[in-house]
Amino acid sequence: MEDGNRGENTKKMLELCGSDYESLHDLPIQRVEIAMETLANRYALTKRESEMVTLIAAFGFSNREIAEHCTISEKTVKIHLANAMNKMSVKSMRKLLSLLFRYVLNASP
Repeated sequence: MEDGNRGENTKKMLELCGSDYESLHDLPIQRVEIAMETLANRYALTKRESEMVTLIAAFGFSNREIAEHCTISEKTVKIHLANAMNKMSVKSMRKLLSLLFRYVLNASP
């Protein structure tokens, strides 16, 4: 992925789920996107699994909020998150977010 496309790809991903992209202006979105891309590649996460993790990490969404914004069932959200957590060998959301945070700290914008 080219550097110029990173912000646009994140914007498109969040818009697909009905999120307000402008509310992210204070976040280091480039670092989050680089970290998510690295994490997704390393653990072979699907696009949808990456979206679920991003919505939790960037917005603090609950499973129900993700389901509402992405117009999918809450059970489907849980399945995507469980699959991502299994691939990453983490047993809790805290561990998942901790792992993502380490990738964010190492990401270069």
